[in-house]
Amino acid sequence: MNYNGLCKLMKIEKISYKIFRSFVILTILLSFGCDRPEPASEVDNASLEENLEEVDLEPKPMTLPIVPPAPIIDKSSRVTILGYHQISDKGSPSEMRISVGKFRSQMQALRDAGIKVISFKDFFKWKRNEKPIPETCVIITVDDGYDDLYDNALPILREFNYPFTFYLYTDFLGGSGRTLNNLEVKELLASGGELGSHSISHDFLVRAKRKFKDEVGYKNWLSKEIKGSKASLEEKFETTVSSFAYPYGEYSDFLASEVEAAGYNSAVTVNGAKANFESLIFELPRYIIHGNNDINWKAGTSFGGLGGAVQIEDSTKPSKLPKVWPMPKSEICNRLPIIRVDLSEYPGVKLEEIEMKVTGFGSVPAEFDELTGILKWKTTRRLRVEKHSVYISFVDPSNGRNKSFSWPFVVNLEAFYLPEYSEKIKIEEESSAQFFQD
Repeated sequence: MNYNGLCKLMKIEKISYKIFRSFVILTILLSFGCDRPEPASEVDNASLEENLEEVDLEPKPMTLPIVPPAPIIDKSSRVTILGYHQISDKGSPSEMRISVGKFRSQMQALRDAGIKVISFKDFFKWKRNEKPIPETCVIITVDDGYDDLYDNALPILREFNYPFTFYLYTDFLGGSGRTLNNLEVKELLASGGELGSHSISHDFLVRAKRKFKDEVGYKNWLSKEIKGSKASLEEKFETTVSSFAYPYGEYSDFLASEVEAAGYNSAVTVNGAKANFESLIFELPRYIIHGNNDINWKAGTSFGGLGGAVQIEDSTKPSKLPKVWPMPKSEICNRLPIIRVDLSEYPGVKLEEIEMKVTGFGSVPAEFDELTGILKWKTTRRLRVEKHSVYISFVDPSNGRNKSFSWPFVVNLEAFYLPEYSEKIKIEEESSAQFFQD
């Protein structure tokens, strides 16, 4: 067989192999096809419908989650913080003691005038933009911890359903028959009272620095007075103490920072003014209410065109104002003024029977010249707020009765930064000297 014949034979064998392979594949496929399943039986539609859940195709309104609207906060509200000490009929009315009947009359006057009484908690919710408060309202505070708060004031506060804050200094608590005891404090808290600290000793916290040889000793003592009193009250009465009242109203920037560092959220002064949304929370103003005159009561509860509380008649009227400097309602530039009062009309008056109080300083150590009858005190730090008041009380030697004077003045704070400030101060000092020579 030649070469061409061999090639033809190989091609025939390849074709035969392909035909054989295709035959085998076809046979396998046909064998699987013989085992196909029988077609499904007829479906029972009635049975199928019974097993289906009924679907409600009626359209319904969509229910959205309820989101309460954000409260509308009126930042123009004005708040008067009233400060009381003793509410008692024991002893004559004084700047620190108000009669029970007069205290109740003042609480009634607030209601009659429509002035709402709010708590410090509500006040700070307002400051945090969490809760609105009335356009004009009042906060009631009571200092020191006399037992007449429980005996006399609490029944009246309950009668009117008024919240209140009371400030205790721990050395006084339970110290004598005149002070609150632990059970009375707990009932005051259960009756809606909020507890604040008034230090441990009720000492002057700024001027007390003179008693210490070094800064470390003073700061350690101050920490006990501020932070220690808070911890003691919180542990004893199992409540949060968040507010501090400066003893005698004396404070400074440093003292305010120490109060804040101790964990308080506010501090109150004796600066007679109304609080607003922008008020510094560690220098909150407060009107101290006196029992022997209505000066601060009228100022604190008067809201201009928005009305105010009905004036409470008082048998102890403030005396006629003598010659004073700064003059009443005047504006001065000097932020370190010398405050003067001419008491020459009351010969025989004694320094130990005179008390002078100044906004932001509390009681101050005034000097008295018995020959001229001039009482004076030079401010020990720059005045930091615009409005100030001076309060003088003493015993009149001619009849043994208490006399009191009070007057306001204004400080032009911007004048301090003017180039002519020194010249203005010189003119004011010359005017003051001439005024008291005339």
